[in-house]
Amino acid sequence: MTSPLAPEDRKDPKKRVVVIGIDGATFNILGPMAESGRLPNLANLIEEGSSGVLESTLPPVTIPAWVSMLTGMNPGQLGLFDLLKRKGYGVEPNSYCFESFTPLWRILNKYGFRTGIMNIPGTYPPDEVDGFMVTGMMTPSKKSPFSYPDTLGSDLDNKVSEYEIDVPQWQYSDSTEFVEDLYKMTEKRGLAAEYLIGQIPCDFYMIVFTSTDRLQHVLWKDRDIVEAFWEELDRIIGNILDLFDEETTVFIVSDHGFDSLKKTFYVNEWLNLRGFLRVKRRTDDGFLIKLGRLVERTYRYLGETKLIRPISKWLSSILGFERLSKYTYTYLSNERLEGRVNWRRTKAFSCVHSPHFGHIYLNIKGRMGKGCVPEEEKEDLRESILKELKSPQTIDGDERVIIEAYRSEDIYSGQHISEAPDIVFLLDGGRYEVDAKVGEGKIFVDGAPMTGWTGTHTRDGVFIAKGPDIKKGFRIEKSSIIDVVPTLLNLYGISQLDNMDGRVLDEIFREDVAFEKREKLEINEEEPSDKGDLSDEEKALIEARLRKLGYIS
Repeated sequence: MTSPLAPEDRKDPKKRVVVIGIDGATFNILGPMAESGRLPNLANLIEEGSSGVLESTLPPVTIPAWVSMLTGMNPGQLGLFDLLKRKGYGVEPNSYCFESFTPLWRILNKYGFRTGIMNIPGTYPPDEVDGFMVTGMMTPSKKSPFSYPDTLGSDLDNKVSEYEIDVPQWQYSDSTEFVEDLYKMTEKRGLAAEYLIGQIPCDFYMIVFTSTDRLQHVLWKDRDIVEAFWEELDRIIGNILDLFDEETTVFIVSDHGFDSLKKTFYVNEWLNLRGFLRVKRRTDDGFLIKLGRLVERTYRYLGETKLIRPISKWLSSILGFERLSKYTYTYLSNERLEGRVNWRRTKAFSCVHSPHFGHIYLNIKGRMGKGCVPEEEKEDLRESILKELKSPQTIDGDERVIIEAYRSEDIYSGQHISEAPDIVFLLDGGRYEVDAKVGEGKIFVDGAPMTGWTGTHTRDGVFIAKGPDIKKGFRIEKSSIIDVVPTLLNLYGISQLDNMDGRVLDEIFREDVAFEKREKLEINEEEPSDKGDLSDEEKALIEARLRKLGYIS
């Protein structure tokens, strides 16, 4: 482990900042609980500081949300629009998410500030930071090098009796066991954070807790369980904050919000019924495809009868979870879609991204392998789909579904817009999830049949800041996830990079505070790292993790 710098050797030792990320935090839960005194540590931060809704990316998905937050850049600059990226008519996991961009910790290191980074999604493989880094979601496995210095992983295992990166909810048939393991993982995360803070003094720390997201997806309707878990998390956060004095600035941020999951929208079924997508009339599927269809019918029945988790657990004990995943989920996702669609006659389609991502690609000649839409017809086709999508015909029974639908150019900017879906949409603020399967016979279905989730992502996340320079009891009217990094840099007197899309949230700072501006240093904003692409094995492990988490269906 690198030797800690003595306090007098650190740059501006009084300027310490702690950021605690809470995946899926929402004022829908946090607000009433803080007001009633059940979350004393978070309530204190709200009362003594500035707070408000932090608007997430569109879509409000783990990736790009955390990457946008830590770079101050919109998804169009990043080329990251989901946990998965389109490859032909299918998808694959993103490679290293911060490869070509300059995240907050690199900027701070450049200015001589030490950084401690823990469990931020998309940080695998770890940077060789001045300080420490423990990677988070999108880490293939603990057999992968998930920490810097590289000995840190074994140190954490010894300290907390096997450090855990995540809890894959799909391997549980018993919700009690699932919740118990979430408590254990969160406790370990807190203890590991306390250990690292004590061992490696830094000017800046960021620690992310993902357990709230995992719990709320599965048990959102069980409000007593959710609220009890928030009480435990508040206690753990309090233990971490007790390690710092009153001169430390504290931020609480989330990548997105949360709310009830109402229904699932089968977007390719909708496109098929309106003639934009064509399904093959007859196919010689062969034995494996016929077996796959039998598996699918069985899987749907088990999901409807609530038997999916115990049966999956039994099968996984015989086959092993990885093999069960391969036999079941692979057929239900990419292969099923790619094999059922007549691509040469299909004008528009949605591929198998995560269920929070409403998106449509146009099958343009020259861009897609079997594209049939001439470039000159692109805009007319897109406007026609947008008109249909937002029209009164998009009705679920007697209920008109509120749909926000955009051209990619309307919501993104930057050099990677061409990689974005042509249309991005959100149903009822995100409370309807989106499924790319065809052949369902329905456009809408209650809940989430494949995952059993009862809660889902919305755009209204959480922002809280408290410190000697922060206004007390101030409520922010409008803040975006891309504003977090410019605001944090401002605390250190560092100007934001020219390519950042966000702004400094000047309104949260006391009027009598003036930050001394540091000399602007040359920072290559798009210097690629030498990490390279993920190997096929690493991609397979990440995809398996995402399936276990329910993010691919």
